[in-house]
Order: sequence, then structure tokens, then C-alpha cells
Amino acid sequence: MEISAVCIGEKWLPYRKAGPEHFFSVHSVFNKVINISTDQGLLSVAAEGCGGSSAFLTVPGRKLDFDAEMGEPCIVQAGCMFLADHTINFRHAAIWNGPITKGYGHKKIKKEDITAFKAVLDRKAVPKSAYRYINSESESRFSGFEAIQRLRDDPSRAKSLIGLGQGLTPAGDDMLLGFMAIVNHTCENREYVRMLHNAVSDSLHKTAEISAQTLVNALNCDYHELVQNCIRDLCEGGKEEVYISAASLINMGATSGSDIACGMYMGMIN
Repeated sequence: MEISAVCIGEKWLPYRKAGPEHFFSVHSVFNKVINISTDQGLLSVAAEGCGGSSAFLTVPGRKLDFDAEMGEPCIVQAGCMFLADHTINFRHAAIWNGPITKGYGHKKIKKEDITAFKAVLDRKAVPKSAYRYINSESESRFSGFEAIQRLRDDPSRAKSLIGLGQGLTPAGDDMLLGFMAIVNHTCENREYVRMLHNAVSDSLHKTAEISAQTLVNALNCDYHELVQNCIRDLCEGGKEEVYISAASLINMGATSGSDIACGMYMGMIN
């Protein structure tokens, strides 16, 4: 069965060129995303509705019915992927708009936009997400809060966040991703940013491969579209834009969106 891809991220562009076959393998399979182990790290086949990413090859449909299995071979050549019994043609797919390239420099996020962002978190952060521990009786049982709250003073505390929590993208990693997204684009102290990046880079082995890849991407200012939208709206937009982009981010995944938003909020207030 041949499928025409809807959109591709820039990391897929090298594989549209004529040349030899690339032999990859399936890393992990979910309802809406299949992660592929490639020579660029993990790239993904994603169903429409998952949002944009530099690493996504987006195909039509609300979910992926490919019957692919972990470890299964995947061949890519000249703009076509051969996966299970499917051929995905991405030779003429539209190109996603790509990671943020604009530097916001010394521009500050307005207080009213931070307030708007927090209001969305207060209303919409999901149960059992990191943000719900704030000011709760359970806060002391989640060690990540001390680390994230003091990260501006001591970037080495990032090491204690990596791998903290359950799942393929633990809460500590998601909060750290959100924190870095704010710091990367608004922090005037570039030496601090360098130290934070070094602490993250040195500790990637402590977490799951999928989560480690998202942190590597964040080190390069490369985020999922929903994170990028929040950054842009916080730095350029107004309250209404912030309400919309923050609510969209919080809806991502089970708790990941809420945890990333929590990290972004901590990056803004600390």
C-alpha cells in the first residue's frame, strides 16, 4: 500500500535525494507515532494531528495502522520509506516551517503574559502532572520541585531532574525541556546557558532514549510545534495568544504537555 506523506520536517530532507538505500529499524510503536532509529538519532512517522516537528514524517489519518513491530527493518531511499507492507512517498510532501531561528535577545516576557500562562496551568494542568504538586501536601514527595525551583541559581541541578519520574518521557525531563525552552530564548547570561547545556549533555544516559532525544533537540533550540508556539506567543504575542498556545500544549500527551508547561513557568518566574 502506498501513502503520500502530508508534511516532513527538515531532518527528513536528506533522504529525499537520490542515492543508496538507508537501512534503519523500528525503535518503538504507538497509536499515532512510530519512532525510527536512524543515522540522525530517532526520527518519527506521525499521524496527522500530532503537530509539527523537524523529526516528523507526517502521514494522513488519525492513527497509524501499519502493523509495524519494534526492531522491524525499515528502508529509505530517494524519498520513499518501505515499512511493513506500506510505502510512504515523501518526495513532494510540504516542508514543516522548522525550528525557531529568531533570537529574542534581551526581550522580556511581559508580566501579564506570565499571569495568563499560569492561569491556563491552574485551570487545565492534568491530575498527576508535576504542576499539581505545587503547594500541595505531596510536594515534598516529588524531589524534582526543589531542583527546578533552584535551577536558575545552580544549573548543575539539571542532572537530578533527568530521568526523574515514570514513562518514556519522565516528568523531570519534560519540566527540564520546558525550562530550557524559556532560558534558551530569553536568558541574558549566556554563560549560564552554556553551563545548563553542559549539565544536560553530561546526564542524557540517565533517561530513556526517546526522552534523551527530545532533550538533545532542545539543546539545539529544536522543539515540537506546540512548544514553539508558546515561546513565540510569550515573546511576541498577547494574553489571548498565550491562552490558546498554552492550552494546546497542555493537551499534548498524558502528562507531558502539563509538565513541559510547568518547566516553562518555572523558567519565567525564577
